[in-house]
Amino acid sequence: MIRRFLLASLLLATAAAGQSFRDANCDGAVTEADRAAVAGALFAATAATCAAADVNRDGGRGAADLVAFGLGPRVSFIGLASPDGQPAPPLGTLPDGVPVYYRSAGFGFLLVVEAAPPPSGAAIGVTTFDSLAGDPTRRPDFQILLDRGVGDGSRAVCDEFGVPGVAGLDFAATQSVADSINDLACRFDVTTRRNATCTQDAFGQLNFVAAGSRAQFCLPVTSSMAFPTGETRIAVQIRDQSGLLGPVRAMVLQIGSGPPPGTFTPLPPTPTRTATATTTPTPTASTTRTASNTPTVTPTRTVTRSATPTRTDTPPPPPTATATRSNTPTPSRTGTATQTPPPTATGTRTGTPTRTARGPTVTATASGTPTVTASRTRTPTAPTATATRTATRALTATNTRTPTSAGTPTRSATRTRTATATGTTAPSPTVTRTRTITPTPRATPDASGPQILFFGLTRADDMLLDPAGMQGDIPVYRPAFGFAFSLVVEARPGASGAAVALSTFNEGDAPDLQVQVTQPLGDGSTTVCDDAPPLLGGVPAINPPSFAATPENLARINDLACRFIDGSGNRIGRQCGDNSACVLGTDGTFGCVARTATRQFCGFVAQALSFRPGDTLVTVRVRDVRGNLGPAKQLIVRLSQ
Repeated sequence: MIRRFLLASLLLATAAAGQSFRDANCDGAVTEADRAAVAGALFAATAATCAAADVNRDGGRGAADLVAFGLGPRVSFIGLASPDGQPAPPLGTLPDGVPVYYRSAGFGFLLVVEAAPPPSGAAIGVTTFDSLAGDPTRRPDFQILLDRGVGDGSRAVCDEFGVPGVAGLDFAATQSVADSINDLACRFDVTTRRNATCTQDAFGQLNFVAAGSRAQFCLPVTSSMAFPTGETRIAVQIRDQSGLLGPVRAMVLQIGSGPPPGTFTPLPPTPTRTATATTTPTPTASTTRTASNTPTVTPTRTVTRSATPTRTDTPPPPPTATATRSNTPTPSRTGTATQTPPPTATGTRTGTPTRTARGPTVTATASGTPTVTASRTRTPTAPTATATRTATRALTATNTRTPTSAGTPTRSATRTRTATATGTTAPSPTVTRTRTITPTPRATPDASGPQILFFGLTRADDMLLDPAGMQGDIPVYRPAFGFAFSLVVEARPGASGAAVALSTFNEGDAPDLQVQVTQPLGDGSTTVCDDAPPLLGGVPAINPPSFAATPENLARINDLACRFIDGSGNRIGRQCGDNSACVLGTDGTFGCVARTATRQFCGFVAQALSFRPGDTLVTVRVRDVRGNLGPAKQLIVRLSQ
């Protein structure tokens, strides 16, 4: 037996030289089949011939190899963060340890996943896209699924729209599951550097959320892929660079109108309390009469001076008790009966002022009456709460429905907000820094084309970001990060009277929207329009700003302008008042900021297009359908060094 074991060990050690780590069936790749091979090797009659079946490298085969095979990268954090990177606290945790998060809107936040290296020390895989039609094994290292679709649930892989859900969150080896994984994963930005994360710690520094994390995957959830109302479960598994998948980790996201509930299981017992209040009618009154048989309290007669007792019978229990005692004594006091008429008169009065008429008894009667009233007032409270909830729901409904009707209020509201913000001045040191690097805008003679009425930023949740101040007549914006916001341009016909033209890409010539930056964005890649996986690149700078029609300028203008798309992913502008408009107003509807604008151009800045530290001057102008160019407009994006 010992000889056979030593021989097996020798065979394994000899073969190990040319085998991949964990390639337990020696087919040259690490897949789920290798896990089965490890399990099969445990019960094989003869020694395993593939050295890599000894996963834990202890010179033998056993259950420890199967355990070691299952230990890929661990998901160290899965949760939400605000658009500025502040991690959100969960609403609670389910019995199986799954965190539950609550949001009142299905977009406008960051979905964050972090991973820690496996015990084997293998590097965490960081690919977020690997798709091939007809090959369900082609999947990225970062694998994430939803059990309900988001956005429009579009089945096109890695488009600008929604993502389909997978029932049961099953990572099965089917093409539809592989497509869903790639469709969602490709939208995540990934980093392995602490100072490049999308989240920040308690000190405002960029950092991982979990202490042991070595990789972060971050997704700004925009309105085009909003989560539906109700509960959506999210599951994630991550592969290491040797091909081993780690354990699955999940979270639940609840979307509902109104503030977060106290707990994620609603409590309906409020009605029961109302019932208890009603239970206290006359039964107790009749029982208490027996108590009054006892002549115990002759003093009570003084209290019962009222024939009012009979009236007191109608209110609830405690007072009735005292009242009934007085009923019995009444016969014994015939003399006092003569006095009964005045009290009876008072009785009629006592309908309202019962308390005043009865000095000593007040304690009993008064305490009775308030208690009842208190329990009654409790009953209305529950309905009022529900009423408020439904009201808010109604608002959300209008949200989707009301592009045209509520457009005007939205616009005026948002415009006011922008104006107010402009008043705030930025700190003087920063202003001086900008002055040195800000080039002067070019002159635009005969600019009879479209007039730009609004040029600014919106946050990841499509709400306006207010400028931090002004540099001369140029607004200065200070987003929390160099990405996860949108650039928005709104225009109307200029002096020529011609309609605003819509194209944002025109190969070999300038598009109708012409936009440029004085610092490179992302990696500054010179490839034009590399905005879809697997090619995700940045945009080179034009510094100082220039619209000269050189091949280099035209390429760079197209490279940035083509990132401005409409609500269907086309490289064109949007109609104002249309449901495709990209600015979310304070009334919950989408529209344009400027009331008289006719066209809107929206470009989302993802991490691949990230702005760099310092000041970046952004210059834009628009052309009309007759080819007339309008005057240019500028803003500065300022990020801390």
